Amino acid sequence: MSAYLRPFKLSLPKASHRVAEPLLSAIWLPDESEGRPMIEWYPGHIAKAERLMSEVLGMVDVVVELRDARAPASTSHPSLPDWIGSRGHVLVVNRMDAVPERALSEWSVALKDQGLEPLLVDAKRGAGVPALKRAILQQGQRVNDRRKRRGINPRPVRAAILGYPNVGKSALINRLVGRRKTKSENRPGVTRGFTWIRIDREVQLLDSPGIIPAKQVTQSAAYRLAMCDDIGNAAYDTQGVAAALVERLRSVSEAQPSFARLDTLKARWGVPVDQMGGEQYLEALAEKRFTGDVQRAAVTILKDFRSGLMGPVCLELPLEREL
Repeated sequence: MSAYLRPFKLSLPKASHRVAEPLLSAIWLPDESEGRPMIEWYPGHIAKAERLMSEVLGMVDVVVELRDARAPASTSHPSLPDWIGSRGHVLVVNRMDAVPERALSEWSVALKDQGLEPLLVDAKRGAGVPALKRAILQQGQRVNDRRKRRGINPRPVRAAILGYPNVGKSALINRLVGRRKTKSENRPGVTRGFTWIRIDREVQLLDSPGIIPAKQVTQSAAYRLAMCDDIGNAAYDTQGVAAALVERLRSVSEAQPSFARLDTLKARWGVPVDQMGGEQYLEALAEKRFTGDVQRAAVTILKDFRSGLMGPVCLELPLEREL
């Protein structure tokens, strides 16, 4: 059975406006960003975009929060609680096909423990999308209930889909609309402005630019955003992120083997990770397969991970003290 058709119970969200806080436990994994180049972005235009976002959301009934299943904690935008306010909230975890079943199951339980009801979605293939539309209607129902009490005709529920760049917003909207309506590419920042899209008589969607926080997130989170291609590559050092990815895969695999498998790297490139550091692995891979070109090795490792050639991987455990 295809990964995106595996049976999962997708419950509709309860009327909750809480956004998950960082998860805590006694489990600890090494911070692979330590000792590596800082990932930084410039806050000026981002802060302006955030202010505009707050204004635009005044017209919205429901906020659909979109996260990346490969990094469910790091792709939670810190400004979301303020943006959601009293509006309905639907949490969507996209790219369920890229993550092992065990990881999806454990993350679903952890998020539910925080009062959230995550919808698992594969936007490219459409798995989970009908449940999402039902959830949007459910969360927006109180708007038309209030209009009915006032003797006003109902109107379409207005929903905004928010998330980091490249988490799959355009692909998800295209699935909801049922035809290609927004430009969808595998690079951050394709959606440049705010656009209203009418799905049908019941729902209108606000397509928004992918927005990264004006306030810098932790370096560990920034590195995972870079690994998943959820921030622009101008913000980070490719070799540093690729080396950190190798170390992250090893630490996750050792802590929870079902979340990541290292044998895929050896099978694909003939270079076992063993106990090598990330930079050492890139050098060994470059010598064996890329005539000593470490940059090419780094680009290849990141491309393999992002395209799924390493198999299903989740970079974060649901209970990590560092998140």
